[in-house]
This record gives sequence, C-alpha cells and structure tokens, in this order.
Amino acid sequence: MATVIKLKRSETPSQIPGSGALEAGELAMNVTDGKLYTKTTGGVVKEVGGAGAVTLQAVTTSGNSSTNDIQLNNANIIFEGSSSDAYETTLTVTNPTRDNTITFPNQSGTVGMDGDALAYSIVFGG
Repeated sequence: MATVIKLKRSETPSQIPGSGALEAGELAMNVTDGKLYTKTTGGVVKEVGGAGAVTLQAVTTSGNSSTNDIQLNNANIIFEGSSSDAYETTLTVTNPTRDNTITFPNQSGTVGMDGDALAYSIVFGG
C-alpha cells in the first residue's frame, strides 16, 4: 500500500503561512498558487519552490537584482508610461544574422532616433 504524504496546505490565493503555523523545516503548500514554503531556524517563512518561484516579478520585487543575463526568445520589452493607457513603447529587434552588441554610453541623456536631424548632426557632424 502506498503512503500518502499531505503537507500543510491552503487553497486561498496568495496566502503565505505565518511563522506560527510552521515548525522549522516543515513544508506547507498553497495549492491554488502552486507554491511551497518552509520556515527557517531563524523563524522566517520562505518560498522554496513552485509555480511562482521563478517569475520575473519575483526577481524584480522589493529591489531584488540578478547578475544573470536575461534572454528573451522572440519577445519584446514593453514599457507602460505613468498612465496605463493604449500607448506603450516597445523595444524589439529584427531577426539577427550575427551576434551584435549595443553599448549605451556612461552618461545620462536622450537616445537619438533615426530621422532625428539634430542627433544626426551631433553624431555625424552633418
């Protein structure tokens, strides 16, 4: 006969177990979110895996950072302005036929666009 192991669990979306609900090293699962949690010996509840553990949102929340490259396959970066409306700025690339590198200068300023006569005259002196 198979042994059934049931973790402490919740089906309430976004619910994280409180530190009083777990022993150090004990596992809990939010079934709806597909996330696993444990409590450290220091009393901190941490997410240890599951559906939400590897999202870009998880990396960028609360000032987190990564030293890993981010590779987007057939995807764009879309910037929404301060107003959520019908207008966005999309950063995209054409299908590369070789490795390319674009380097931004170590200074603040505005990036010139193709067709910008002032930027052209500054860069190319014409």
